[in-house]
Amino acid sequence: MKNTARNMEIRYTSINDVYGNYVFNFNDSTAGLKMINDFAEKDIEDSKKVTDSLNNRIAKLDKDGASQMMSGQSLPTSASDITFYSIPGDFSGEPKNDDILIEYELDENNFKIQKLNIPKAKKKTQIPLTVENHALNKGIVKVSAKSIDLNTLYNIIDEINKAEFHHNSEQYVYLIQGEGEKLLMSIHYEQSGKYLKFSF
Repeated sequence: MKNTARNMEIRYTSINDVYGNYVFNFNDSTAGLKMINDFAEKDIEDSKKVTDSLNNRIAKLDKDGASQMMSGQSLPTSASDITFYSIPGDFSGEPKNDDILIEYELDENNFKIQKLNIPKAKKKTQIPLTVENHALNKGIVKVSAKSIDLNTLYNIIDEINKAEFHHNSEQYVYLIQGEGEKLLMSIHYEQSGKYLKFSF
């Protein structure tokens, strides 16, 4: 992809003594969303490795040893949601709901993405788009846009959820086409819509 999110940076850091995934110089474009998604996927992969290793060690212990290890453990033994924040305008206290850009809701047992939450406040306008079922396991979303931003992605996910084509197939993919039928991204569903994954 030629379009890059210049100067954009994502860091797990502390702001106002609150740790989180903060996005500096957010580029609200396909490239910016890809950067967030890549960060989330790497976070999920790394967390799963740590958790699997920890759970394997716990499984080899007797009941008392496992209980003792669990009580003194600071590392997570299950998946937790991944939230990305813009830099808070008010540099005091915890990030507010207005500071949330995107949240990846994970299945705590298998680390798969169950849902992508974008705050309603990020929906600025209704974007003209159509969702069509093209095959048993493929749909096409046509968007009147050259790039995907948070507003467009909110609209796409909203319309996909209304269409529900992904609930009728074990595996289903939506190809998101922009102006000139250019492929902008795809959303892959599995287990009849239980889990999803993004590809840019």
